[in-house]
Parts: sequence; C-alpha cells; structure tokens
Amino acid sequence: MSVKTKALLFRNLLYVKEVADTGSISLAAQKNGIKTSNLSKLIKETEILLGKVLFERTAHGVKPTFATLDLISDVYKMEECLNACISHDDSHEKILRLYVSKGLRVRNLDMFETVVLMADEEKNADVCVCSYEPKGADELVSTECRLGKDVVQSVWVCAQNTPQAIALARFIILQIQNQ
Repeated sequence: MSVKTKALLFRNLLYVKEVADTGSISLAAQKNGIKTSNLSKLIKETEILLGKVLFERTAHGVKPTFATLDLISDVYKMEECLNACISHDDSHEKILRLYVSKGLRVRNLDMFETVVLMADEEKNADVCVCSYEPKGADELVSTECRLGKDVVQSVWVCAQNTPQAIALARFIILQIQNQ
C-alpha cells in the first residue's frame, strides 16, 4: 500500500470515528465542513477497502458494527500518536500522572524535576505505585519497604515506556528504599 493510499485511509478512518461518535453521517459531515454525500461515499470506499461493513443504516442514523467498534479504538490510538507528533511535546515539560494505591504514600515528589499530578485510576497513570502487582504493566519493578524492625512490604512500581515515566519510577523506588 502506497503512502498516499495509507494517508487517505487514515483520513477516512478519522471520518469513520467521527460518524460513530455522532451517530449520523450528516452531523459528522456538517461538523467537518464536507458534504454529506461526499462523507457517505468515503465511508462506502473505506468499507470496500477493508472488506467489512462498518455501519448499519437505520431510520434514526447509523449504528457502528462490532468490527467498527474494534477499529475505532485503534483509530483513537493513532490519533493520539498524531496529536503527540503535532504538539512537539518537550520531554521536560510533560506532566506525568501518578497513581498510588490506597495505604501507600510517596515522599518528596516536589523534588522531582517534572510536574506530577495524581491519577484516580491505574489506567490513567504514567506511573503506578501499588501494594499489589498491577495488571497489564509493561515496565514493572518490585521493591521492599521496611515498616519496622521485622516487617517488610513489597511495593510494585510500574511505568509507561517513556523516559520521563521511567525517571519518575526510579525516583520513587529510591525514595522507598531510602525510608
């Protein structure tokens, strides 16, 4: 597949996502400043190219098929990657999201050179500090925290695979080990 074809397919997939989000080809077209007939044609071309029906047409608009719902989650990820490229995010300016499980505390976060915000859930965090092994963690380290003379607790620290997140995870591990 040529670069031109891939670029057109990506554009069409963004339109597919927009139609799924609005539930209407005409609303998605209006929102993006194109004719409804042109958007309908793009959707049909994409269905042919992918070899699957993306929407069920109903009297009340369109309904995405299960195949479309799977596809849209990938389109969101691709769009996030594109947005990251566009934003020219400088690594030292990135705000990191930290999740700390109930019962644990992390000291001296204000000493870390990057702004750190607390996340409400593991899935929303760049770095997780947990008293249990987090599910689906890519980069995972277990360390021990002394709670007294004879009491030791395992603490799991995991980070997204970015330099900033890994640096924060290392910083936290050092804070835990130096308690």
